[in-house]
Amino acid sequence: MHILDELLYQAGMGLAACPTAPGHEHFVRDYLSERLRGLPHVRLRQDEFGNLIARYQHKPRGREPVRLVAHMDHPGFSVENGELHFLGGVEERYFLGEKIVFHAPGRPRLGSDVIIGTDFSIEAKLTRVAHPLPAGATFATWDLPAADCTKSLFLSPACDDLAQVATILALLQKLAEQGVPACVEALFTRAEEVGFYGTLAALKSRLPLEPMVTLSMETSNAQGFARLGDGPIVRVGDRLSIFDSRVTHWLETTFRDLKNREPRTSWQRLLMGGGACEGTVFHRAGFPTGALCVGMNAYHNMSGGDSLRRESISLRDWQGLCDFLFFLVTEAAPLAAADRAVGMRLAGLEKKALRLLRTRTG
Repeated sequence: MHILDELLYQAGMGLAACPTAPGHEHFVRDYLSERLRGLPHVRLRQDEFGNLIARYQHKPRGREPVRLVAHMDHPGFSVENGELHFLGGVEERYFLGEKIVFHAPGRPRLGSDVIIGTDFSIEAKLTRVAHPLPAGATFATWDLPAADCTKSLFLSPACDDLAQVATILALLQKLAEQGVPACVEALFTRAEEVGFYGTLAALKSRLPLEPMVTLSMETSNAQGFARLGDGPIVRVGDRLSIFDSRVTHWLETTFRDLKNREPRTSWQRLLMGGGACEGTVFHRAGFPTGALCVGMNAYHNMSGGDSLRRESISLRDWQGLCDFLFFLVTEAAPLAAADRAVGMRLAGLEKKALRLLRTRTG
């Protein structure tokens, strides 16, 4: 029996059943639109680049507005001019002999085939299969078992980043269900796996994104000090950036406040420097940026051996992150209050330092 609450479980399982690839996120976007449309206090729109924006706003006075960002794609294949191109970061040695499934808009399964060759010497990452491509197919995904839960893990063909899309969906549903005061904007982006395309485009949209605390939500490769089951991760940076220290401190302060109420609360504070995330884009664009993630095994389905397998995350980490986000947007002190506390502490230490060191110059 799993430990997830029903909203998170249903969101995770529903999204895990949606095939996706960079530039082919329509099944995920349609699922989100269906679940979010008509929820109390939730406004839904799609920008001109196909990103989906959902905003929950209800009596937000005193609450810190927060933007949560997660991407709707996962490494996969795109059919381009009769050729099959791979999009995303998976090592070429994993391809030969693997089965893939073809899809098209409105047709989630057009048949499967086996990979018989690759050519990654060019940018297109050409892939050859045993038979002609199915008529009408627009993209393909790995043919992996469907998502399920063990006692401790959620296993899915695409935890990255559909698990965090599910986290945000469940959060918005819970907020709408309870009608609590909060202001949360969710940005579900496209084509992150090929270079943050959706995020970069969203920043150039005709309707500009409002300045607010922006949190990149990821499922990240559990390497180095990251441990599954040790709690969600306050991600201080990635391979390209160190994020806003004020936002990072605010997240940690809120985790400590939540732990005072719920002693079983746990979290990790880590760099997660093995890759880059959408937080870098927002940080460089001048937004107050932080990041949250859960550790993941089998990054991009790579097992470490010669075969592909499902990605997996800890149920405890995942539920813990969802519970934290609800506390963050409904009860946490504003970012400015946490930042003032740091300033006051340093000012107090400064007075003590000057008083002590003036009398002890030797």
